[in-house]
Amino acid sequence: MSEPNTPDNDQNLDDLISGQDSSSDPSPETAQRSASVRLRGVEASAVAADQARMDTANQSLAEALKITYNLLRVAMVVLVILFAVSGVQSIKEGERGIKIRFGKQVQTNIEPGFAWSMPYPIGEIVRVEEGTVEMAVSKEFMPNIPGDQSDDAALSIAIDRFNDSGKLNPETDGSNITSDFNIAHTQWSVNYRRTDHAMYISNIIPEQEREIMKAIVQRAVVQVIGTITIDDLLKNSSETISGRVRSLAQASLDDMDSGITIDRVVLARKNAALSLREQFNSVQTAAQAAGKAREDALLLRDQMLNEVAGRGSDVLIDEINEYERLIELGESEAAETQLARIDAILEGRPVEINGEMVEGLVSGEVSEILTSASTYASNRVSEAIAQLENFKAKQAQYEANPKLMVARDWSSAMGEFLDQDFVSTFVLPKGVSLEMLINNDPDIARELDRMRKRREAEESLELRREDMRRSWFQTDRGLKEPEEP
Repeated sequence: MSEPNTPDNDQNLDDLISGQDSSSDPSPETAQRSASVRLRGVEASAVAADQARMDTANQSLAEALKITYNLLRVAMVVLVILFAVSGVQSIKEGERGIKIRFGKQVQTNIEPGFAWSMPYPIGEIVRVEEGTVEMAVSKEFMPNIPGDQSDDAALSIAIDRFNDSGKLNPETDGSNITSDFNIAHTQWSVNYRRTDHAMYISNIIPEQEREIMKAIVQRAVVQVIGTITIDDLLKNSSETISGRVRSLAQASLDDMDSGITIDRVVLARKNAALSLREQFNSVQTAAQAAGKAREDALLLRDQMLNEVAGRGSDVLIDEINEYERLIELGESEAAETQLARIDAILEGRPVEINGEMVEGLVSGEVSEILTSASTYASNRVSEAIAQLENFKAKQAQYEANPKLMVARDWSSAMGEFLDQDFVSTFVLPKGVSLEMLINNDPDIARELDRMRKRREAEESLELRREDMRRSWFQTDRGLKEPEEP
């Protein structure tokens, strides 16, 4: 049981709550101020226990705050590490990296692999593709054709449609205007690379790269096509026109400091106005056929000349042309000298040509003809000598015994005549006269007719060959004359 409240106990409790010792002298303000709270029936030991419990709670709170602070510091360190690690980036094959810090390039042309930079927004690594990019400019200068314009079937449909109307709609149909005010249609393809990566990321927005390239190529195409005629566009080599387009487009890219290099520009297709395409195609077809015929003729000419005279054919043609020129000028002595020179070349003797002594140039049919002629001449001489010797021997026999010599020659000639296939011999008894009416042997007649026709065919073939040889020389001169100034 609690003790009854007394004035002394009340005073001690007031002193304990106010934190002042009752034995000390109160200040004038304390002495004058009365207590605002008065506890009754509370022991001093209960107050001490409450104070101890408050100290334990404060200590637990302090420890909890300390642990939380340590965890916060660890989290901050981890966040700093993760922030630093986030600056590590991978550069793939076919790419180059450029390190940027505070918007300024600090390292360019970083090789493929892992690279580190200050994380964003302090810094970053910009990756730029290094490979070749292929871009088609296929619809900008062609009619508005649904589907793939590289398809010949789609083009045929478009040609039929435009042949019916004969008109282009400038809002939807593309075209080129040549220098002679003709309409043409072209398709192009472009291959380019990003060669200066630092310059590229400084001046080109990657999302707008293809549009920029397409606009530059289109402008170059319009400028080049506007300086050539429709015939030059359709007939000249596409590589020449493509080279001019590439030069103009590259100049524009260099003026922009784009860091892009164009490797190749290809003129994939070129056509006249679709309403006139058939007419242009017919002209081109005729020109191509004429060119092919001329090439075939020149090839046949070279082949025949090689068969006739071998590698000396060109030399012989030049020498013969010079001989004919001297004849026309009436220079007989010079013509004779030139003719002797031609004979020397034909016979394979050494001749000076362009300051060099050459021999044995002629081969082929000319060589065979000359060899045959030489052999024939030698045989004719041998035959003439043999006939002369035979005549002299018979002359001596005739002078010694004329009748014997005549009888022997007549018997020899009669024997050769009777040995012929077309001679039939009949043996009759002595004193019997016989009158016979006979026709020619049909087998012999057929054989003679076959031999005659064969001889005529060979003569006709030889005449045609001779006419062809003469026409070759005439064709050769006709082809060379237009080239002379």
